Amino acid sequence: MIERFEKISKKTFSELIVDQIKKRISSGELNPGDKLPSERALAEMFSVSRATVREALRALQYMGILEIRLNDGAYLSDRINILSDHLKASYLLKQFTLMELLEARQFMEVSIVSLATLRATPEHIGKLRKIHQKELDTRDNMAEFMEADVAFHLAMTEACQNSFFINLVKPVRQLLKESNVDQYRKPNQAYITAEYHGRVLEALVKGDREEAEKVMKEHMQNIVDTTTEIFQKELENTGTGKNH
Repeated sequence: MIERFEKISKKTFSELIVDQIKKRISSGELNPGDKLPSERALAEMFSVSRATVREALRALQYMGILEIRLNDGAYLSDRINILSDHLKASYLLKQFTLMELLEARQFMEVSIVSLATLRATPEHIGKLRKIHQKELDTRDNMAEFMEADVAFHLAMTEACQNSFFINLVKPVRQLLKESNVDQYRKPNQAYITAEYHGRVLEALVKGDREEAEKVMKEHMQNIVDTTTEIFQKELENTGTGKNH
């Protein structure tokens, strides 16, 4: 197993740790099933705080690259196809700007919820209720909440009963996985997202297409605004040399 990583400046971010680990996977220096050094050891290798390492590990876990085992440590996923799919998605993301993808998603999600309001069955609604409850229960656990967040939007897509959207949403969500990690850095963002989802679900149950579209538009705009705010703060902090 690899013994050392390159040190990075304290004024960089956890994304750079994620990028460095992904680079080692691509080069074959890290392989599926490998165990990473301890959180403390990684913090020393990267010359960053343990909190920064912890954030990077959570992000990698959410992406499906890492498996965190209780009282054992962090292992690279042994499902090589997941690693390959993620690295491919990271490459594809470079072909578009993040804002272009978010802009496209705004229109897509509103169309999906509009159709779902007309076509959702009791089974679809029941599944959405269950997922939303999980969101409410996991708002203080970023990794678990993000899984529920993705599941909610996928279930909404199933409810619209349009095979084109169903097949389109998954690759788009894959491309946006890393930006999802970014938006949940903002305090209370999970609570805000869960509230939007609750309002969308309520409109869906009532069959109120106009309200469902309205709330989803607000939800998507909140994601754009939050992502923009996070990126702007990162740029400002990098310029002032604050520690991360």
